[in-house]
Amino acid sequence: MAQKSLMWRLGPLWSLVSLLLIVYAVTLVNSRLGDGIQVQMRYALVNLVIVVALQMFIGTSGVLSFGHVAFVAVGAWTVGLLTIDPELKRNLLPDMFPFLFDVQAPWLVAVILGGLVGGLLAVIVGPFLMRLNGLQAGIATFALLGVVSQVLTYWSSIGPRSGQSMVGIPDVLNLQTTMLITLVIIVIAWLFQRTKPARLLRAAREDPIAAAASGINVVPQRVIAFAVSGVVAGVAGGMFALTNRVLQASQLGIELTFITLAMLVLGGVLSLSGAIVGALVFSLIDLVLVQLQSGVDIGSFVVSIPQGARPIVLALVLIGMLLWRPSGLTGGREFVWPFRKHAPLPGNPVTND
Repeated sequence: MAQKSLMWRLGPLWSLVSLLLIVYAVTLVNSRLGDGIQVQMRYALVNLVIVVALQMFIGTSGVLSFGHVAFVAVGAWTVGLLTIDPELKRNLLPDMFPFLFDVQAPWLVAVILGGLVGGLLAVIVGPFLMRLNGLQAGIATFALLGVVSQVLTYWSSIGPRSGQSMVGIPDVLNLQTTMLITLVIIVIAWLFQRTKPARLLRAAREDPIAAAASGINVVPQRVIAFAVSGVVAGVAGGMFALTNRVLQASQLGIELTFITLAMLVLGGVLSLSGAIVGALVFSLIDLVLVQLQSGVDIGSFVVSIPQGARPIVLALVLIGMLLWRPSGLTGGREFVWPFRKHAPLPGNPVTND
């Protein structure tokens, strides 16, 4: 009985350890495959953090959000403004507010501040948006993304003039550091799953009527989840800025929104394991397709696919997954082997097969 109790307690912990090991192993393998693959892996880890932020809110609350890339965008913008050399800012961004020219911070502090700015934006808009459900919530969050994109594009007082790029972001983030930040974010997301707001939101997601009858007010819990996921998305934006080193608002808009949502759906919306597996599998498929578009030598043959085939193949993969396994690759479950066969999310009932 004591051994069974120990295994029961270690089961959820294994769900965290297994995810950390998967990310570490995939990064380690890619770090040995050349500089070009390492750069692609860095972008994959950035996308993974965005997908984790999406899962923290969508998977927990059941409310669809098209607006989380807005938090990514403000986080990236914050890191860009805080890490570019002051003299370079004066020359390249002459229309900015004067006090921004001399504002500077170490890159890690800038990334943390970028996360806080993303969370602050979520706190400001959350009380209004989190009262909505279904399609209305999706449209409202999509409108938030549009507003942020337009502000960053045309308001030269906080960035470059329309049509220009924010350049000069220092090259300080390597693959190993990107991986460490990603692992920390996974731990934070895992811990958030076990908080009271997350448990209440999952209860409301599964049975709104019973949750309301139990006195659960979902709006404050949604705002909390929205804000925490906004902080994570803002950190992802800082990682993107330090990885890409050139920023335009158009890079952080609709396309990135649908790519990261596709990753989440591919892995499974309801679990953190699904978010991570979906992001890694999608990125692997994308990497293979990029290589095939350039041509891959296999013996005396060159295997290639036509230019432009990549998004078509990715779309077909997603459609096939939705038809074959709508709940995603993980089925909405967390990894718990070898301690027990299935791991419901914290607060959900346990079933033994």
